[in-house]
Amino acid sequence: MHDERQRHSRPARLPRRATDRVEDLVAWMLITLALLTAVVAATLALRLYGAGMSRAEVETRERTQLQAVLLEQAPYALDVTESGRTVRRLPVPVPARYTTPDGTERRVDAPVLGPLPAGTTVPIWVDRSGTITSAPARSADAVANAAVSGGGVVAGGGVVLGGIWMAVRAGLLRLNTARWAREWEQVEPHWSGRTR
Repeated sequence: MHDERQRHSRPARLPRRATDRVEDLVAWMLITLALLTAVVAATLALRLYGAGMSRAEVETRERTQLQAVLLEQAPYALDVTESGRTVRRLPVPVPARYTTPDGTERRVDAPVLGPLPAGTTVPIWVDRSGTITSAPARSADAVANAAVSGGGVVAGGGVVLGGIWMAVRAGLLRLNTARWAREWEQVEPHWSGRTR
């Protein structure tokens, strides 16, 4: 029974070096900072989501989609990047008329993706005064903005904390390697049999 306990008992712990203690301390500090970074990212994401949803609600109440009739043909406009690899269609201001919610007819230059013939009906957004404006923000925009911002904080924090961890590990390895070299200089002559 006594032999059985000795066979399964835990081995004695090796003496810990000062560099091991420093590494443990730094690891705990970085874990704490990582958790703090996650909390900051979540808080930022929730605030941005709330602000985005409020904006979407306000703009949805204050803006109305109407149909405008083009008075002239809308040309086809392209934008080519400097590298020449990306081409995208550009909206072009084209004279159009529309009727406001209060029944007033207005003429504006509506931003339109061409080519479209004159007389085509295109959707536009107007505010309460009937002035043309952009489409209201969507709830999906609030979610995307919150996710990108929170993810950016987590990614940035991860890069910084990971860089610190790698730098600490490299520095401690250098210290340990120098210590091992000094100890080997003392042991090697006896071990190799060069000294008696």
